[in-house]
Amino acid sequence: MQAKYADKVQFFIVYTSEAHAADSDRPAGKDVEQPVTTEERRDVAQKFLDEMGLEIPALLDNIDNKASKDYASLPDRIYLVGKDGKIAYAGDKGPRGFSPDELADAIEDELGGKSPKPRSAAQGRGERPSGDDRAARMLSRMPAFTAMDKDGDMQLSASEIEAASETLISLDKNGDGELSAEELRPSRRRRR
Repeated sequence: MQAKYADKVQFFIVYTSEAHAADSDRPAGKDVEQPVTTEERRDVAQKFLDEMGLEIPALLDNIDNKASKDYASLPDRIYLVGKDGKIAYAGDKGPRGFSPDELADAIEDELGGKSPKPRSAAQGRGERPSGDDRAARMLSRMPAFTAMDKDGDMQLSASEIEAASETLISLDKNGDGELSAEELRPSRRRRR
């Protein structure tokens, strides 16, 4: 994608805090501990870029994690900043929300002067999604919630709550009478 749009779009990697550092409560088999200074973060980022052989320019979030907080970037995220300096596209959190196809569509819309197809009202105004928009996207991937939300309105009515125990039984795929973490794990496909 970078090669295709190199003369029209500037790509950057923004290296922020480690999402799964070895010394965190969610390690992912990496031997990288969370850097405690910007210089340590720079060293970790440079090692990563060298190991991956990436040629995309990289920017570094300071140790205060301002960029990460402002853009809700962990564990990873794709953004497209439009010609007007506003967010033209904000992907869902990765890795599941990483959609190069959606980014390519947003780039084509931006280059063609078309209004991007906003994924939420907030994004259509060039803002980050609201807490309600993020919560709705998160809930739409939760099997327990989507099973109970029979009418798909992203709210649980009194009748849907009343029927919850019967509805949740339908998620018991192995029929053991219990819901395991696997049966409650968020779906990989996004509901549209």
